[in-house]
Amino acid sequence: MKYKIRQLLVSCLAVLVLGGCSNVSNHPNNTVSPSAAENEINTLIYTDQQKKEILAAAQKAGVKTVYIPTIGGGPDDSFEGIEVKGNTLILKFLRMAIAQSEEEIGPAVEGGDEKEVQLTDEVNGKWIPENESSVAFLYFKIGDTYLSYSSAKPFIPQEYEASARSMIPLK
Repeated sequence: MKYKIRQLLVSCLAVLVLGGCSNVSNHPNNTVSPSAAENEINTLIYTDQQKKEILAAAQKAGVKTVYIPTIGGGPDDSFEGIEVKGNTLILKFLRMAIAQSEEEIGPAVEGGDEKEVQLTDEVNGKWIPENESSVAFLYFKIGDTYLSYSSAKPFIPQEYEASARSMIPLK
């Protein structure tokens, strides 16, 4: 009996040690090049039911044209759900949240640490750090819809920018 328990513990320890050695961090300070990050970005797939729910929530929030990303905010990203807060629609994903509104949803006070980024030929965005936070938010506007990408966890900005570039209107 003792031999079996000892063998099981040694096997578990070996799996943990070997599995931990191959873990690669996705922290922004990690030296992952944008091209390496782009190779890991996944395509997001929405069911017909999810699309109907998004459109219904957008109507409730007063968002006439809702946009969905076709690329996730990282290699394992997936659509998780929807929230409506007043006139703002929030699409929740495993790695990010995307707020959308017909009204400005950027921070009340813009600071000097803003970083401009060109997402597409027609769309420019801004990385704006939030007060008392180490995480910046990506703000931009497509047509009449204001959008904001956010996360409570560290992320690679190039992955969020790739996701923002992939936005398409949901019809």
